[in-house]
Amino acid sequence: MTSDAIQSFSPRLTVARRKEALELRKTMKPLMEKRRRARINDSLNHLKSLILPLTGRDKTRYSKLEKADILEMTVRFLGDIPPVNTKSEAPGLSLRSNRDS
Repeated sequence: MTSDAIQSFSPRLTVARRKEALELRKTMKPLMEKRRRARINDSLNHLKSLILPLTGRDKTRYSKLEKADILEMTVRFLGDIPPVNTKSEAPGLSLRSNRDS
């Protein structure tokens, strides 16, 4: 066995690597969470800019909406759209959920 092979089996080295990986994860997790939240907020703002004109609402009047409000407006709007029958769709099935029925 070579000295490199012996070092790779050293318990101290694996513990050090685990600690290093744990520290890296601790520093990266908040950054990843921040990016994830930014993506969600960007998508919600985009969704708001799309849904307000479609529902006939004034953007200036609804400049400050909660995220849940934006999602509810979108779900309500999409639920009001008549289902589209496609050739691949089985008879009697629709894209709407049965929850609102």
